[in-house]
Amino acid sequence: MFEFLNKLLQKKQLTEQQKISIIELIDKEESFINPRDLMAGKSQPKKDEERKWLNYITPYMRMNNEFTPQVEHEIDALFNKICDFIDVELKKKHKSIKRVKSEYSYYRESIFDEVYRFAKSLVCSFYRQENKEPADFISYMLESMLSGNIRFLLIKEMDKYREELPFPNEETRVQFRLTSFGTKIIWWDPVGKLRNEQIFDSTEMNYFNKLSKRASKFAEVPALMTFSLNKYTDLLHIILEDLEDETIRWKIKPTNYFRDYFQLPLYDSRIWNETKRLTADLYLLAENSIRQEVEGFRLLAAEESQENLKKYLPNETIQKIQDYLDQKTVLEFDYPTVLSLRAVYKTAWNETANFIVDQPIEIVSELLEEIAKDPDLKKIATKVIKTSNDLDKHRLFIFLMEMRTFPLSKEIKKQRDSFIHVTRQEDYQKLMVDKELTYGKLLITLKELMQPIRRKIKLNNELITASNSALYTIIDMVDDYLAGEDGKLDSASNDLVHQEIAKQVESMKAVDSSVLTTEKEQEVEQPVDQMAFFKHLVLNNGMSLAEFKKQAASKGKLYQAYLSELNEILYEVFDDQVLEIQQQQVRIEEDFMEEMREWIDG
Repeated sequence: MFEFLNKLLQKKQLTEQQKISIIELIDKEESFINPRDLMAGKSQPKKDEERKWLNYITPYMRMNNEFTPQVEHEIDALFNKICDFIDVELKKKHKSIKRVKSEYSYYRESIFDEVYRFAKSLVCSFYRQENKEPADFISYMLESMLSGNIRFLLIKEMDKYREELPFPNEETRVQFRLTSFGTKIIWWDPVGKLRNEQIFDSTEMNYFNKLSKRASKFAEVPALMTFSLNKYTDLLHIILEDLEDETIRWKIKPTNYFRDYFQLPLYDSRIWNETKRLTADLYLLAENSIRQEVEGFRLLAAEESQENLKKYLPNETIQKIQDYLDQKTVLEFDYPTVLSLRAVYKTAWNETANFIVDQPIEIVSELLEEIAKDPDLKKIATKVIKTSNDLDKHRLFIFLMEMRTFPLSKEIKKQRDSFIHVTRQEDYQKLMVDKELTYGKLLITLKELMQPIRRKIKLNNELITASNSALYTIIDMVDDYLAGEDGKLDSASNDLVHQEIAKQVESMKAVDSSVLTTEKEQEVEQPVDQMAFFKHLVLNNGMSLAEFKKQAASKGKLYQAYLSELNEILYEVFDDQVLEIQQQQVRIEEDFMEEMREWIDG
């Protein structure tokens, strides 16, 4: 304040007397802030508004609660909210919550203690999943302290507030034994999955909540519990239908329990003694019928339950229950359910094998990587090979067994050998040690191993050309032979035949040796005499076959081989075969005549 006045007086052009008068006026006027009070307010910390009512609680009320921080915070917040609400309502009647006292002098309880108890009970009831009304938590002492209209308004406010309470965190769920879905852990739904997915309606849920049975590993498989609880509900409905049938005589009077359990009207005349064992006995029969369909599960002792039911249920009802339980249940599990079965019952590996046998090979291939890591792979694979008729599954699981180095029987080894070609054994061994194995494509890879190794064959064009030339030479020799007189060869012709055959053998040897040469060595530059020969062909419009044979002989080549060699040179230029033999003439095809002239002329 003084700093403010100093700044104010410095900016104004006032005399000393005027400044003193202003200060005296502020000091005497009560409506102005007292500087000392302002200083005192700065020295003392301001009270936390959220904790303003908590200071009035008796200390022992907050001792040994051991709540989680989340629950503690919600109790304090609700306590302050209730105190604010009550204080506002009392002020309307010119009263204060601090002055509220019990009508009974021998009770020395504070209203703040009673409100704290009320807030604590309400919050804990919410996190315990108790279906109680707020009015149930108002104590006799708090009821005597507050009027009826305030209590009525308070209950309405608490109904709204309870809907706004936050979802329990992990620490709170552990303390109040809640599932990850925030529901109460009960033996038939330990993870809260069935209730969260709302598989059952509200009436059936009431049936299940009245079940009392010790927790078992069977309850950890939601799919199995769904089957069991559905059967349990069906059995209850059978009894209900018979209960409404007046033609059926009961051995003993149905009980009060039935009226409450099946939600019969209150005016129903059947007031009967309670049968406590009904739910447990019926559920035991329902669960046993499911256990019979799953390999590896132990059956429960159901004889005692059947005898208990026979004591008070009519024979007609017992017979209907038995007929219903005799019906076979078809269980269709997905692979996650099969794994959950294996997690709680190690002997349920049979179900994994059955699942693999029933599923198509496409689905099995998708799950193959996970199946390959199964600790009971040997048992599973052996059963699949024995019971399945699908050879593709045999092929896969034999490979998985060998990859895990499991010993194989003689029959399985024999079957394995039939799947792998003799030339692919090495590829099969490499596949087993492949660290980057793709399980989704494993079946295709194994099928390829049934085929032998295919060798790559590279054709040698020169060798093919030489063979064709040799064939044409033999044909020419035969033609010359047939053209001779008397069909006989003279000594000169005979020598010619021997010479030609010798030349053919030499040319074949030369071609075979040329296979080993490199591409550089095979490249031959175009000689000058070949260009002269092409020019001669163009000018004379061809050449007789006899002259061409002499030309080829002078170069030590067969005429067909020489013709192919010339065509190869021209093929690089015109991308087609240019020279041909027609009517004992070596000619240039008419389509290329003009192009040949242009090429030769440069």
